[in-house]
Amino acid sequence: MHTAIIITFGLALLAMMLFIGEKIGFSRQTLTYSFVVLWLALTVINGAIGVVTAGHPLSSELAIGTAVFSVPVAALVLFMVMSAEA
Repeated sequence: MHTAIIITFGLALLAMMLFIGEKIGFSRQTLTYSFVVLWLALTVINGAIGVVTAGHPLSSELAIGTAVFSVPVAALVLFMVMSAEA
């Protein structure tokens, strides 16, 4: 359940960054790089907390962390491809 909550948070963060960032005037390229770096940092922190505090094995956290990171990034790539100006 925790994984689904974190992925949902990542998708909500992505939507907010794209919406608010475009309203402020940032380019999509800047928003894309910013989201990927921020989401990677948050995913690593979440995994580190799982290993240190909850006692989960590192291999398990790496596998789950990969899924947690990749779902919002895949949504970002899909959004960028579908909204590309021809």
